This record gives sequence, structure tokens and C-alpha cells, in this order.
Amino acid sequence: MNVMSVMQGIGSVGFFSSRAFLPAFITALLLRVGPHIDALKDTKLFRNVTGNPSWFTSDGCLVVLGLLAALEIAATKSADARKLLEEFDHYLKPALAALTFIGIVSTADAKFVEHISLLAPSGAGIVDYLFTLLIAGGTYVLAMSRSALLAVVSDADEDDDMGVQKLFSWAEDVWATAGVFFLLVYPLVMLLLIAVVAGLLMLARKYVGWREESSKIACVSCGHMVYPCAVACPKCATKVPAPVKIGFIGGSKRSPATDLASHELRLVEKRRCPVCATKLEERRPRQFCVACRHETMRDPHFAERYMAQVASRLPGVLGVTWLLSLIPVIGLIPGVISYRMALVAPFRRYVPFGRRFFLKWGIRVLFFFLILLQVVPVLGSFAVPVMALVSFLAYRSSYAGLLDEPAVAPSPREASVPAHSVLA
Repeated sequence: MNVMSVMQGIGSVGFFSSRAFLPAFITALLLRVGPHIDALKDTKLFRNVTGNPSWFTSDGCLVVLGLLAALEIAATKSADARKLLEEFDHYLKPALAALTFIGIVSTADAKFVEHISLLAPSGAGIVDYLFTLLIAGGTYVLAMSRSALLAVVSDADEDDDMGVQKLFSWAEDVWATAGVFFLLVYPLVMLLLIAVVAGLLMLARKYVGWREESSKIACVSCGHMVYPCAVACPKCATKVPAPVKIGFIGGSKRSPATDLASHELRLVEKRRCPVCATKLEERRPRQFCVACRHETMRDPHFAERYMAQVASRLPGVLGVTWLLSLIPVIGLIPGVISYRMALVAPFRRYVPFGRRFFLKWGIRVLFFFLILLQVVPVLGSFAVPVMALVSFLAYRSSYAGLLDEPAVAPSPREASVPAHSVLA
């Protein structure tokens, strides 16, 4: 195994933590065409690359990796597809990182191929095996750190109404594409950059975890650590003396929650338990909190107050979106973001994937014509308000229909945890 192959393997961890197939495709493509490009063929890695395609740089492998990379790029631009992809991509990324490293050395290091072969004598190439596992393990750790940080953004805006997650997704596409190229050409520079980025990512993950835990306060009765925005302790149900407000991204603020009834509804809006402020895990209005076992929305009066609080924003949002609609094209984006965050997100967070998918695309058919209307003088000023009203009515109706579905009963082990309810 030569030094250049080792450097490529270490550096690839920084890209495969973001994408699984895209860096593999770019690497294979560059190894295939690099020896035929004057600017690349004299670099250290490409001097060892043979002209004949290996399994990694073959036509079939390039086609498959290219198609999978294109699908990966498309999937990361959809909030629903991202959620689905995140269920298994932390296994794909280490696997593709290891296979890509083997692909690199199979193209530029024939001796490594002999060691990695299953036909090799027992014990041959043990260092090579361990290094491949090290790359896979490093990719897994870094990918989990990335997911933990993105979860903070996702919790605040699960459906990416503000477009922050999509913007970050495009940035990762550029990073995984251009970064792989520069790693092959300028390995030392990129290794230093990747080390800095990886270090910052790990520190940021530690900080997020520390901040979440350090914000908790001790229950005045049993000493159990609770969120400062909670209404009561999840263990003994003792009320928190002075709950604080919950912020835009779902974290606890320093200012006290003066209106407790409204604060409970605000917790639910951020997909948190209205009693202990623990994050709610399911996509349904009625569910049991994993910490205090409180069943959300079991009380019809509470559910009515929740829907009424969201509906009370409708006049103001319609007014704002109408003013924004007076600005052709440019006013469309902030108008859509404003009504989605205020009127749609509080309901959509609790609509299951299948129903949400058909509802979203059914509404988009209508919105296509309304967007075209937005450029028409006078009539265009009503385009975004109509979009806001239709979305609000559709998602509220879907949410209200789900209120009749009972929460799934907890398992016997979970049911042993006493359920508390301090809501009026």
C-alpha cells in the first residue's frame, strides 16, 4: 500500500460522512480519465494508475455509481426523502468509503490487491485489512456527528420551509464533488482542511449535547433533571415553579413563560410534550410521551385550543402574504415561508408520511397555477394569500381527522412508568 493511497483513504472520510455514492462516483471517474488529462497525469497518484480500467473504474461500475449518485442528490433535496435516506445512510457511507478505498488501491497499487484477495495466505495483509476498517469506522463516527448537528436544524424546521436544509444539501454536494478532486490533486492541503472541518464538526456535536443537558434543572421535589421549559417533572409530576419560554428552534429561552396555557400549546407546536417538554417521536396528534407517559391531545378541549391558537394567526399571515404578493416573483419566497411556518407546520408535524405526501402534491398542482398568476398585476397580489388559506384549511382538516385515532398503547415495560398529567 503506497503513501498516496493511504492519504486518499484518510481524506475520503471527510467526504463520505456527507454523501455515500457521490464521492465514490467522482473518485472512480477521475481515476478513469485522470491519466488522459495533462493537468492530472503527472500528479503523484496518477503516475501509478494503469491505463487499463479496474473493476472500480470499469464502464459498468461508473454507470451504476453515476445513477446512484444522481438519485442521492435528488433525494437530499426533499425533506421527506432525506428523512427516509437517513434511516440507513449511516451504514451505506462506511461501506462505500471502504469499497472506494479498495477501488483506489486496486487501480494504483497491485500489491494491495494481492493482500486483500480472499485467496491470499492466512494472515497476509492484516495491516491492509485494519486500515480499511479504520476508514469505515472513521466515516461512521463523522457521519453520526453530522447527523446529530443536522437534527438540531431539522427539529426546528422539519419540513424545511425556510430552505436551510436544502441549502446545506447543495453545499455538501459541492464539498463532496470538488473536495474529492482537490484531494486527488493536492492531498496534503486537503488533508489539513478535512482535519480542521472534522475537528470542528466533532466539537460542535459535543457542544450541542452539552448545551442540551446543561440547560436542565433539578426538580424541586425529587431532584430529577428536567427541561427548564417543562411544565412538570416527568418522574414525580411536581410542577416546575417558573417554566421558561421555548425558542424558535425548540430550545429553552431565558425569559419566563408568563402565559402557562399558551406555553403548553407552544410546546406541542414544537413537537414537544406539553407536560415535560420531551421531544415527541411519532407523527400523530395522539401519542404517549416517552418520558412522562402523558397522552397528547387526549383531551378534546386541549386539541380545540391548539387548533384555535394556530387559526388566530390567519388574519395577520394573510395580510403579510398579501403585502409580499405585491412584489412580483421576489415576494413569493418569503410569503410562502411565512405562512408555512405559522399556519402549516404546527399541523404538518403530526401528519403521517403517506397522508402528508399525497396532501402536499395535491396542493402543489393548484399552486402551480397560482404561482403563474402571481406575475399578473392586481390578481397576482392574491396568489400567496390563497395559497396560505388553502394550505391551512387542508392541513388543519387532515390534523383534525387524525384526532379520532387513539394513541398506540405503550409496551408493558413502558407502561410500568407512571403516567402523569398536570394539564387542566
